[in-house]
Amino acid sequence: MKFLTLLFVLFFLSGCSNMLPEPDLHLRLKGQKQTINSIISNGEVLPHSVAALNKDQEIDSFYQLYQNGENSLLKVSETHLWNSEPSDTTFVYYFDKYENLFAFQVKVTLSNDSLYNSATAFYDNYMEIVSQEYATIDNCDIPMDGTDTLYVDFSKYRLPTDVKTFAKEKKIILRNR
Repeated sequence: MKFLTLLFVLFFLSGCSNMLPEPDLHLRLKGQKQTINSIISNGEVLPHSVAALNKDQEIDSFYQLYQNGENSLLKVSETHLWNSEPSDTTFVYYFDKYENLFAFQVKVTLSNDSLYNSATAFYDNYMEIVSQEYATIDNCDIPMDGTDTLYVDFSKYRLPTDVKTFAKEKKIILRNR
């Protein structure tokens, strides 16, 4: 009887271990983002650009899409146009190997076009914010010394949960899919 009780407790605990939070989830997600940015900056993944049109058939926004060799979408940078000029704000979406969104970044251009104030939110599989980071960064997302004055309320953004939803909402056809 004691053996059955012990077996039941072990079975119950092993099943619950899958539900326990990952203690270093923030570090894993941050590492995924850094890996994607590294392979892009090393030229291992090249972007292709897509322009989205508004109802008047005018360019409304630009997307830089980064797909790997298997054509999985890794990263997208979205910039809207205001009065035919690019906005100073760029929205960046990061997707994991299962094509789920795991990070969302808002970048605002500073006085020159190579420095940005950046706010990034990292998400778990349930689209709950795990952590947030604020930094002044360069074009390659490398942190620079500077004032981090950007605050973003990430709850105000309606984010796609995965690549399929992203492509549908943005009306983008991804290559070779």
